[in-house]
Amino acid sequence: NYRINTQKHHKIMKKTLFSCILTCLALCACNTPTASNNNIANDIIGEWCIIEAMGISTEAADTKPFIHFTDSGTIDGHTSVNTFFGQYTVNEDSIFFDQVGSTMRMGEDMEIEVAVMEALGMCTTLDVQDSAIYASDIFGNNVMVLKRQ
Repeated sequence: NYRINTQKHHKIMKKTLFSCILTCLALCACNTPTASNNNIANDIIGEWCIIEAMGISTEAADTKPFIHFTDSGTIDGHTSVNTFFGQYTVNEDSIFFDQVGSTMRMGEDMEIEVAVMEALGMCTTLDVQDSAIYASDIFGNNVMVLKRQ
């Protein structure tokens, strides 16, 4: 009986954490500047594997996380458990995500899921190098590494 209550508590905590992250994403997205057309905006278009998020490797994920940038300023992808969607704008080397949403399924291991959503919410700067993107937060800390599929 104790074990059942502990499992329920962990599920509730995971749902609460995930809801908080989505709320932060929505609030952070309210100040989106106008995009400008530049090389980085063109360089990121396409599908990218999410190799690392918040220092956590995504190699152990059952479903490999990815993000797809379209030329019309929308994103879609997979976080390992859920799918996500939204809009983005690029201005020089800065990126801003807007109206990001996702499905809300629970999985066995939500660590990668939470890390990917947190990284999307913190990402402000892109460094495109060959077939990789290094995404950083406002302090210059690496929050996500992407490799072209």
